[in-house]
Amino acid sequence: MSPRSTYSDTSGLQYRLRAASALLGIAENTTKSYIENSGIHVRRANEADSKAVAVRLFDPDTLFQLAQYRRAKGFVKTPQKGPYFIAVDIVKGGTGKTTTAVEIALHMQLAGLRVLAIDLDAQANLTQYMGYEADLNKDEIEPMGLSLDAVVGKTFAHTVSTYVGRSARESFGSLIKMPFGKNGPHLIPADANLGDIEFALSSSKGARELTLKKLFSESARGLIPELNVSEYDVVVMDCPPNVTMTSTAALAAADLVVAPVRLDAFGVKGLTRLINEIALLRESYGDAIVADQVILATHFAPQLSRIQRMHQALQAYQKNLAPVSISLSEDLPKSLEHYIPLSLQKPLSQASREYKEFNDFLLRRLMNIEEQRGK
Repeated sequence: MSPRSTYSDTSGLQYRLRAASALLGIAENTTKSYIENSGIHVRRANEADSKAVAVRLFDPDTLFQLAQYRRAKGFVKTPQKGPYFIAVDIVKGGTGKTTTAVEIALHMQLAGLRVLAIDLDAQANLTQYMGYEADLNKDEIEPMGLSLDAVVGKTFAHTVSTYVGRSARESFGSLIKMPFGKNGPHLIPADANLGDIEFALSSSKGARELTLKKLFSESARGLIPELNVSEYDVVVMDCPPNVTMTSTAALAAADLVVAPVRLDAFGVKGLTRLINEIALLRESYGDAIVADQVILATHFAPQLSRIQRMHQALQAYQKNLAPVSISLSEDLPKSLEHYIPLSLQKPLSQASREYKEFNDFLLRRLMNIEEQRGK
């Protein structure tokens, strides 16, 4: 058996037709049609066990292949003027911020887009969700049956430090990870040294808050070694849960800011701080700040009057409030323990369905932004 390229073991992830179709957001008969016409092999259970029923068993790689087949055939609508940058940010922890970031990246890729996720939080939870252990070192991989690809060698701190002319910490390997293969969402991981970004940004010249915006602009023109964002439709940034130079620069670079708000008093206060921060950026830089805002209510439980009151308070932001909420669920915090996104663990769960619905809304919002800017 060849060494695994991720810390997580995804070999046990397999889905029958119903779950696979739910993840792809299409009817079961449509999935069957794509299999027949694409030439993509979907194994059957009796290939490994002759006594098993001959049902199709999809794995993540097969699903992402089918998603890209839909794209190639023009069966899905994708942005034409990207990449678009989505910052997932709220000035408070425990809101479902990272869960939301990884679910956006996952569902957009399953919708046929090409997605890059960037972990900007030194806690590296997004990195963990995508199958990597940030603290893993090269000496540990062989006994665990892992390849060098399973180790976080470079982070976005290396790219930013090099870009601003600051000496970058020594690192190795490729910047971009492919935890689910080339057809899945790609990742720039994080580790404990990600704080180097703060030092790099603080030493940058000119408008420091616009450093990432300028970096991404140059990257899209092929001017940044190791990173060409023009290869992607969407770049999802998981921001740290506090006000930092990194989070501020990500907001300034964003086309869309998704604010997951836990339905409690502290969550609503965190939203107010975020909105004020974006307003201050616009005050300073005017039309250079283009971020549209979407508020996603999380930990929703309609049977609790306290949560109902908080949800009602969000109606003051009706224009930016997503039409779907993410329900309170024990599955959400547990999913991080397995180093696998919730929707790949439990594709038929309520949370997975809600995130799929939210992603459909978000994609419509992105297409609307593209249409408005094209006028």
